[in-house]
Amino acid sequence: MNTRSRARAIRRTLASVLVLNLVVAVAKLGIGVLTGSLSILADGLNSLLDASANVVGLIGMAVASRPPDPEHPYGHRRFEALTALVIAGAMGLLVVQILQEAWRRLQIGAMPEVTGLSFAVMIVTLGINSGVSLWERQRGRELRSPILSADAKHTAADAFVSIAVIGGLIAVRLGYPIVDPLLAVGIAGVIGWGAWTIIRDAALTLSDTAVVPVEVIEEAVRNVPGVQGVHNIRTRGGDGLVWVDLHIQVDPELSVRTAHDIASAVARAVEAAVGQSADVTVHVEPALPEHLRLTRGYRIWTE
Repeated sequence: MNTRSRARAIRRTLASVLVLNLVVAVAKLGIGVLTGSLSILADGLNSLLDASANVVGLIGMAVASRPPDPEHPYGHRRFEALTALVIAGAMGLLVVQILQEAWRRLQIGAMPEVTGLSFAVMIVTLGINSGVSLWERQRGRELRSPILSADAKHTAADAFVSIAVIGGLIAVRLGYPIVDPLLAVGIAGVIGWGAWTIIRDAALTLSDTAVVPVEVIEEAVRNVPGVQGVHNIRTRGGDGLVWVDLHIQVDPELSVRTAHDIASAVARAVEAAVGQSADVTVHVEPALPEHLRLTRGYRIWTE
């Protein structure tokens, strides 16, 4: 799948998830207001944040899918990671708001109303959240999209939170109203953990952390006929596209055309070994002593 098709597929997925998240958020917020349940309200706000994150994701993808230009020769793919950070920031703000309201409820001892409608809404929205999370996670893997993967984590947290809220409704019905604000605190913890994992994954991408083990690249290069050595293997990037650059050594008597053909074969082998789209840059060097110093990370083998 080319970059443009991938971007369209991600946008379609986000738009579909946005609609479903809005339906879930409205249902939860409505019943939360009617019953005065903080845990349901917190869950509804979390779902509303999911919808907001989808909007941010759509905007981010509109930028990230732009082709390379003179100011961005490597393209705009990192805007996906930046968008994921915006989602995490919004999740952090929501955590603070929920904790503040939970503390207030604990102080005044508020008693929420639990009705059959409360249970019905939570069970239906739980089913929607579970289905959306599984589908979005699958699409995130297929399209190798950090935005979809980040959003799927948040939606998955919603499903677990909804299960806890249903349990809390049962506890309140049995005469334990303190469970409601305590559950809200637990929901804040789940959201906070999700925010941390998103920040961690985005930081790995933005800090150019190696994304493919050197040994995997070496093994692929070693199987290419004509290559006598390899060093300076570097990788960066993330899901969707990986950048690889490396130096290979070949017989110094080869023609430029033959050396180029070997380099092209190396690029294809590396991309196959990486298992996804890869921009591979191969620097060809003659297999001479000055290029075979161990201090340069050279690895030699016998053909």
